[in-house]
Order: sequence, then structure tokens, then C-alpha cells
Amino acid sequence: MVFLYGMDKGRFPLETGKGTVDREEERRLCYVGMTRAREELILVCGEEPSSFFQEIPEGYARWEQVEREEEEAPQAVQLSLFDI
Repeated sequence: MVFLYGMDKGRFPLETGKGTVDREEERRLCYVGMTRAREELILVCGEEPSSFFQEIPEGYARWEQVEREEEEAPQAVQLSLFDI
């Protein structure tokens, strides 16, 4: 199983505006990461996916939207090294 996290527009391929981007090199790196998966490949992105997602042939990917649950902040607990 392979997870590729951060597959967001502007992040992969990197588009910071600070110099040129070698899109072909970044595409090759993406391909290498994807082809390491033997059974399952999970690509994680935010609201705007990488432009590389458009290159995955239809029928080869399943899109899932995960809903965030609001969690309560955990209560702080003071730990002790000794039982007193």
C-alpha cells in the first residue's frame, strides 16, 4: 500500500512562482511513487487536486470525500511519575 499525501494544486507539481518548475521531472516522480503500490494506492489532496489527477484514466480511480468531524479538545491531564 502506498500513500501519496499533499497532491494539491500548486504543491505537486510545485508552483511557487520562485523559479522554473520541471513538470516532467515532477510527473516522473509522481509516476515512480504511484507504481510502487502493489495492492492499493491512496492519493490525498485538499480542495483543489493536483493537475496530475486529470491524467489518470477514467475508471482507474475512485474518488472519496472525507467529512471532518468536529472533535472536542482533549482535557489536559497532569501525569505523575510516582503514586502519592
